[in-house]
Amino acid sequence: MRYDDVVLRWAKIATILFTAMAVVADVCGVIITKYIAYCWAEVTDQPRVIALGVVFYIGTVGGYTVLIPLFKMLCNMSKDKVFDRENTKLMMIITAALIGIAIDCVAGGFIWSGCWILTIVALFMALVVLSIRVVFAKAITMKEEMDLTI
Repeated sequence: MRYDDVVLRWAKIATILFTAMAVVADVCGVIITKYIAYCWAEVTDQPRVIALGVVFYIGTVGGYTVLIPLFKMLCNMSKDKVFDRENTKLMMIITAALIGIAIDCVAGGFIWSGCWILTIVALFMALVVLSIRVVFAKAITMKEEMDLTI
């Protein structure tokens, strides 16, 4: 078994576990949101608690929008489809979802300042994924040009 196969297998397992954690977070979202609002954000008025809950659930939708394409991309890589246009499309979906999560966290930042940190993290991750996407796209173009010269 190749080293790459082991890494891809563990990455798929981690993606599945993160998806399961997102499902649990969705199920327990009301409790989690109230805990964050009352204990961390020190928010007690009902409209802001509800707004924080909405921000939370929109964020989990963004999380699924990141995790599902990531899992598909890992499956493609397991099939030796690495530098493929489908993977660059999946990376664009992931980047857009991360930017959406950042925008969602900006809204939450007006209720709880901890959301600003999440905004910065989401934007940084979007930048990394977008940079890797550019590298993949360039490699695909170079590969196609080499295929034409042979």
